[in-house]
Formats: sequence, C-alpha cells, structure tokens
Amino acid sequence: MIELESEFKMRVYNTAKARKSLHPGRAIIISTADFPFHLATIVNPNANDKSDTRELQVVILHSPGYTSPLSSIKTEEDWQKELVTLKVSPGVNARGVSHVITPPPGEEPGFTVRNVSILDVACLLEQKVTSDMEAIQKNLQFMKYTPKNWDRTPIETLAREMMMMGRPTEYNYDIRDMEGVELVEKIGKQRSTMHRYGCRDCFNFETHLRQCSEIMFLKKQLEGINYSLSYSSLQFMPEFQTRVNVLKRLGYLGNNDQLTLKGKAACAMSTSELVITELVFDNFFKDLEIEAIVAILSCMVFQQRRCSDPDMTVAPQLTAAKQHFLELAHRIVEAEVEERLRLNDADYEEQFRFGLVEVVYRWAKGEEFSSIKQYTDVDEGTIVRCITRLDEVLRCIKDVARIVGDVDFETKMERASGTIKRDIVFAASLYVQ
Repeated sequence: MIELESEFKMRVYNTAKARKSLHPGRAIIISTADFPFHLATIVNPNANDKSDTRELQVVILHSPGYTSPLSSIKTEEDWQKELVTLKVSPGVNARGVSHVITPPPGEEPGFTVRNVSILDVACLLEQKVTSDMEAIQKNLQFMKYTPKNWDRTPIETLAREMMMMGRPTEYNYDIRDMEGVELVEKIGKQRSTMHRYGCRDCFNFETHLRQCSEIMFLKKQLEGINYSLSYSSLQFMPEFQTRVNVLKRLGYLGNNDQLTLKGKAACAMSTSELVITELVFDNFFKDLEIEAIVAILSCMVFQQRRCSDPDMTVAPQLTAAKQHFLELAHRIVEAEVEERLRLNDADYEEQFRFGLVEVVYRWAKGEEFSSIKQYTDVDEGTIVRCITRLDEVLRCIKDVARIVGDVDFETKMERASGTIKRDIVFAASLYVQ
C-alpha cells in the first residue's frame, strides 16, 4: 500500500492540474513521521527551489502541547519500524478521507510552521481557507528575521479557520491516462481490502501492527543480506565463471578451484600473466640465447602500431622463436573461444608488436644507442621506455623461475636483465634527482 501511494503521488502531483491546485490557501493532509495524518494549509508552494524534491511551506494544525509519536525513538531502525505503523494507521481509507488528527472542539488550536516534501502530502483537499495568505507570508518572513517581535495573530486566525473547516473532502484529481486510472483502481482495491480487515477495530491494533512491522523490517534486512551473499548480486558473475573455466582448461586451476603450480606462477606476474606462464612451462626459453629471449619479449611491451619492419635475420633463432611464441599465444585464444569468452581467434596477433625486435637484440648484444637508432623509425624515447619496461618483465619471469624451483633458468633471466641494463637507457634522469 505504501509503495502504491508513493507511486501515485509521484504521478499525480506532477500533473498540470495538481501543480495549479498547490497554491497558498489549499488545505491538505500531511503524513510525516512526527505529524501523521494532520490537517495543514499551504503557505508557500515553492519553499525550497534547491531541493531535488519539491517542498511546501505549510501551517500544521495540532493540539496545544502536541508531542510527536516518535519522541521516544532513538535509533534509525526503530524509526523505520515506527514509520510503517504511522503510514498504515487509519487516515485515508477506501471511502476517502476519514480520521484526521485535529484538536478537540472548543480547545484553542496549536500550530507548527515547517517545510514538507511533496511526498509527505497524504492527499489534497477540496477545501480552501479564506485568510489573507499574502499577509501570512509577509508575517512569516517577518518572523524569520525578528522572531522576538513576531505577531502570532494572523497564523492563529488561520488555525481557527482550519478547525472550523468541517469534514475534509478529497480533491478530484481528474486522472484520465490509462496507467493513472489503473493505479487508482489498485489503490482503491487495496484500501477496500484493508477496510474489511477486522483487526483494524482491535484495541491493540497499533501494537500488533508495530510487531508485524518489525517482523517485515527484519525479513527485508534478511533478504538484503541473502542477496548480498548470493552470486546474483555480482554483475559480472557470468563472465567471471567463464574466465574460471578458461583457467581450468589451461591448467591454472584444479577441479576444486585450487591454484596449481602453474596458477601460482601466473600470480607472480604483473603483466601478460597467461602468455608468459605458457612460455615458461613450455620451455620456450630453454634453447634460446639470452639476446634472442630479450628481443622476442619486447613484443609484449612495445605498443606502437606503425613502424619500420625489423630484420628478423639478424639472428637465426628469431624467426622460429616468433612463430613458436604466436603458437603458444594462440593456445590461450583457442581456450577463450571454446569457452565463449572471445568470439573468434581473428586479430589475436595484433596485441603483439615485433617492431623493436632487431633494435632490442642489437642493444642486448652491446651496440651503442646511437648505432641502434638507425635500424628503426621509432622515436628514441619510445625505445628507452620499451627497454625499461622489458626489464620489469624479465624480473617477473625470474620470480616465476624461483617459484618453479629452476635455479638455472632464474640465473639465465638475471643475465638477460643485465644485458639491457646499461648506459644511457638506465641512466638516472636529471628530472627526478
């Protein structure tokens, strides 16, 4: 019922007719946490233009010395539970407006001036007050700046007129659109159903309603916790499970989702984990000379798309090593295609760029930087950046070798790192000293 009422307010109060009716002097019934189903009159229909939700300045009618039903509530959870009770308590039922909290007849009325959200309006009323609303607005503006000298007479006169208003009549919203009509019918049926419940005549109705409200509140919390703990709350869970299947297919995870030795080795990498691990466990580096290893690995850190083609015949091992490298990389792509993580294996070679293979090979062989520049049209800064990032890759592979327990391979990677860490490429920069 509360959800239907909120949807109704958002739809109806934004219509042109409802906006016109929300003018100074319009009688309304508000239902806030501390003023449930109280009669009020609109003073300023645009009290706060900065708020996301429209706010109204209203004068709320109540008994002198009125105490909020939430005055004893201390925690947010208690407030949420009590709020459900207040919203469901009798106020607007199937027959329209019924019980509205007003001062007893003959008693001097009390009033409160405050801003309320448009969503706190339980319903609009056909009744309007005849008091001079412009004078009341000026009076409230005067109270804002000089509260000690404020004259309460205009507001007290308005409060007395509200007491003499008689039985409230709900405003005719004149809803004609299909969705709005259906929503009104749903609310009408819900109100009729609530009206037929005999429990509403029970002397302990509010006590029992609070108990049900607490149970509903706890159930809602439990549903939220269960949802948070379930896989349904993970937006990318299907993709995650697909990636897990790929890792299982390649041997990085066991049947019980535990890391294998291959998986632990991949965890030591900070870039291109699967490709490098496949290279290590396929003994790709075993028969290659150190300079060829460094040269082939440059394809993983060099990112420039267009550059001059390298001379792969500068070393007899480079051409075969490149082909072997792409075959191992394609093994990963095939697993991704089979698990539908990737649509096809087209263009997988585009992620590896071999444009600096010759340059890096000559650098690892000991040639001067001024000499190797002539073998490519790539900028010097890009060459330096590629070689420094290549050293990071070599250190990661050395960590993998230590995890695997291959001391000779670890030493080989240490030597490979030493062949490129020299001269101007690794010189300390004046900008960072």
